[in-house]
Amino acid sequence: MDIVGRLAEIQQEIQTVENEKLQQENLLGLLWEHLPVLDPEAVAIGRVMQEIWDRIRALEDQKRALLQEQQSLLVEGAISNRRGNGNNGGN
Repeated sequence: MDIVGRLAEIQQEIQTVENEKLQQENLLGLLWEHLPVLDPEAVAIGRVMQEIWDRIRALEDQKRALLQEQQSLLVEGAISNRRGNGNNGGN
C-alpha cells in the first residue's frame, strides 16, 4: 500500500479508536453514577468497570501505535520526496 493511502487509513482508525474510547468512558461514567453501595452486585459491577478500564487502556495503546506508524510514514514520505527531488536544490 502506498504511504498516502495508509496515512488516510490510519487517520480513520484513530477516529474509530477515539470514538470507541469515548463510548467506553461514557459507559464507565454511567456505571459509576449508579454504583450500589455495599451491595453484592457492586462486585460484579466492579469487574465490569475493570474490564472497561482495561479496554480504554488498550484503545490508548492502539492509538499510540497508530500515531507512531503515522509519524514513521510521514518521515518515510518526506525522505522519499526529498530523494525524488534530488537535484533541484531541496525544493
